[in-house]
Amino acid sequence: MSGSLSLERGLSVLEILKDSDEPVGVREVARRLELSAPAIQRLLNTLAERGYVEQTADTRRYRIGHGVLVLAQHVLRKDRLIALTEPELQALAAEDCFNAFLGVRCGSAGLYLLAVQSRSPVVIRSSPGERMALHSTALGKALLVGLSDDAIGKILGEAPFERLTPRTVTEPEQLISQLRTARTIGYSTSLDENILGVISVGAPVRSSSGSVIAAISVAYPRSVCPQIEIAEVGEKVMAAAARISAGLGFGGESELQDKDPHDAA
Repeated sequence: MSGSLSLERGLSVLEILKDSDEPVGVREVARRLELSAPAIQRLLNTLAERGYVEQTADTRRYRIGHGVLVLAQHVLRKDRLIALTEPELQALAAEDCFNAFLGVRCGSAGLYLLAVQSRSPVVIRSSPGERMALHSTALGKALLVGLSDDAIGKILGEAPFERLTPRTVTEPEQLISQLRTARTIGYSTSLDENILGVISVGAPVRSSSGSVIAAISVAYPRSVCPQIEIAEVGEKVMAAAARISAGLGFGGESELQDKDPHDAA
């Protein structure tokens, strides 16, 4: 088995264990990957030696191991994006009822990197490593604003998009219209589109080249904060995103003057 193929299969094993609520047996993993049980056992043995999977004492089945936490903690300590973003999210969450998030795009979905919960009676929970829909969340839309309409279509796939609430935008034309507005005003919104009764506002984070590499957002329940103006929230989120972008070396709108914003990566 080549090194690259072995690595791919090992990662597939980790994906299966990650997505399972219960420990998984060797034969079940082999069945899902259409591989032999001995081949899967060798992969699991290698992963177990490094602490990335562990075997339960009672069932002898496998689950994700604590070694994965070491990798995650390394990212949290060393990643510049996270280091710059965390105090900004803490500051946003300290205001009123905002739950604050950082995310990146991973293929056709978003991936939460940080989540800071508010002190309000209603908490909106999303954990680091959890995936999000791009078309229904303000954070997801902010991740798309730097892409062309064609690129967005390829990423999201065929319509209609998944309907998560009665307010979810499921048609490409309507989503593109929302993204064009977001490009103009500088922030994106999701109004009851991902979770009923929840408003979220997002803004893109740019690298030194001006590319959108991440986004931040805040989410809050209508019932707890009905008096807050969305435009006011948008200004706060944009300002935080601008400070993070500046920390990454982005100089501002002047660096985008020679680019078509729809063609930015």
